[in-house]
Amino acid sequence: MTPRLTIAIPTLNRAKLVGRAIESALAQTSPEIEVIVSDNGSTDGTAAIVQRYAGRSRLRIFRHPVTMSAAKHGQFLFEQAQGEFFVGLSDDDFLEPEFAAEVLAMFDQHPELSFVYTGCAVHYEECPVPAVVGPPIESGAGFLAAHYADQREVSWCACVSRVRDLLDLGPQPENRILGDMFFWTKLARRGPVGCVARVLSHYILLRPKDQNDNISHGTSAPEWARESRLLADEVIAAARQAAANDLYMSRLRADCRLHVARSTANQFVWTRIRGVSAAKAWSWVPDCLPYLCWDAAVLTRLGAALVLPRGVLHTLVMKGAGKLAKIRANGQDHARS
Repeated sequence: MTPRLTIAIPTLNRAKLVGRAIESALAQTSPEIEVIVSDNGSTDGTAAIVQRYAGRSRLRIFRHPVTMSAAKHGQFLFEQAQGEFFVGLSDDDFLEPEFAAEVLAMFDQHPELSFVYTGCAVHYEECPVPAVVGPPIESGAGFLAAHYADQREVSWCACVSRVRDLLDLGPQPENRILGDMFFWTKLARRGPVGCVARVLSHYILLRPKDQNDNISHGTSAPEWARESRLLADEVIAAARQAAANDLYMSRLRADCRLHVARSTANQFVWTRIRGVSAAKAWSWVPDCLPYLCWDAAVLTRLGAALVLPRGVLHTLVMKGAGKLAKIRANGQDHARS
């Protein structure tokens, strides 16, 4: 059977984690899938863990002797995909068994969709927080506006798109950090966006301290701010080119500015929790000032990251995640959480 959905798992030095991602991909209820696991030059026991699954049906394994860049590795996976559709599953994330079946059913019902994303549990260690999702179908412009208004949250492990579109948009530039947003902010300009609201994917945002090597958390705040602003500017330019009305453009510009500021402040928090010193974080402030604004959430998060000890900051983040999880579980979520 020719697969319809390729689940691609890139991995690098994640021997303790990659097994769960593979198991969740192979456990899909839909028979119309293939799973690709690509070891990008691991030097720990990852290769041995991956080989335990060799010979399983619907699974192909690749092993690269030399580690390539994330952009080149992603392009390799796109080119190897045999399915019509593609989802990238990080080696520490995982899927629910019905993920493929429900996403493919959505594409069957609405072939005009540019991509489909599902509800996602964003994990802060042992605390899963449901992501904010939208209606089953909305325009690409509406989705992007809602995203920058902090009313949509999309993780790459929850986002399924057509392989041909990814190849057409790629390759991802080597100087881009936010590879998932590089693709789906462009895909949304091509047509309506679909959503399966049920939580069918799991994104590990924060693992226990001894395992906290989330790649995005290692990006400096100035790098993060510059790329976040670049992506926002690209969305604004595309909306202008599409002749969006003045009200839409005005709101989009304001929301993009605030989104970039809050995202940058968050990055100060994540890097401090990961181990960056307060002195280093302070040294980033001058470069980040053009991307910040006088917003209560921005100032609170930035101040906490610059002043509080790492342990105290971690405790506050976990308390905030627990509170947010309860609010969203009770359906009381609001914009700009």
